Amino acid sequence: MVRKYERLSGRQSWSEEDMAKAVAAVVSGKMGYKLAARTFHIPRSTLQRRASKVRYQLPDDAKPLMGQYRRVFTVDQEKDLVGYIKSMEKYFMGVSRRDIRELAFQYAEDNQLNHPFDVNSRMAGEDWVRNFLKRNPELLDKSDNEMGLEPVNFDQFYHFMCQFS
Repeated sequence: MVRKYERLSGRQSWSEEDMAKAVAAVVSGKMGYKLAARTFHIPRSTLQRRASKVRYQLPDDAKPLMGQYRRVFTVDQEKDLVGYIKSMEKYFMGVSRRDIRELAFQYAEDNQLNHPFDVNSRMAGEDWVRNFLKRNPELLDKSDNEMGLEPVNFDQFYHFMCQFS
């Protein structure tokens, strides 16, 4: 598994601000496609596509995902997971990384989401939980060693919380 990914390609290395400036320059007629692409260091074909969407007022596509990995949960679903974890901590139930991995698997299964988690161990991967905690740094306030609480029956708590949401 890749622990620390370093991007090799130069695709989409331009910033959205530069693209917006270039599109504005082209649409207003101040620059042509070639000059704007060279000035703002962006691909001409991408600039043409974006400018035509602005000119003809077509909805802009969502930002494309780069690479082979896809998110399992939406932003709202991850907020739900963070809420479950915080409520467990609120009721003085220790939450370890293993508990978070089990919660993620169970949540994905209950919502019938397509996920790459291990079905045999019924847990999300170590990489997933590491990146999940990076995306949600408010969960890193307490380390597993500081909690020092008794282990919790995770399934029982999860179903208890599902009844109230």
